[in-house]
Amino acid sequence: MSVAFTTTHRVEFFETDMAGIVHFANYYRMMESAEHQFFRSLKLQIAGTLPDGTPFGWPRISATCRFRAPARYEDVITIEVSVKTRSHRSLTLTYEFRLNETVLAEGEMTTVFCRVESGGKLEAMAIPEDVVRALESFN
Repeated sequence: MSVAFTTTHRVEFFETDMAGIVHFANYYRMMESAEHQFFRSLKLQIAGTLPDGTPFGWPRISATCRFRAPARYEDVITIEVSVKTRSHRSLTLTYEFRLNETVLAEGEMTTVFCRVESGGKLEAMAIPEDVVRALESFN
């Protein structure tokens, strides 16, 4: 069984729709926020500069979310982040959103480690060893 990173998010009024429930697009924002918190917990960056000065980032190549139950204003949602797969260049994280014992949604996001060249061009490259080591306890 893999280890998971857990965080929480309190639903703000602006995140709800006319029906008073969290608008679906906000789950993607919560996934990204949880991803950033997960990386920070490992003392990693989602974007930055390698020791040799090369700028890097983790652009998304796929993101999905399946909605199971509504969340509403002021609900405190628990978000569990797990590493599903890690390849030489990519990382797939899963997200489970819960309100108490109720599963609200399940998401998945795949990112690729890339160097950012001048003009914003991205080139996939191997995930650095320090990042691989930091992620090992979550595989």
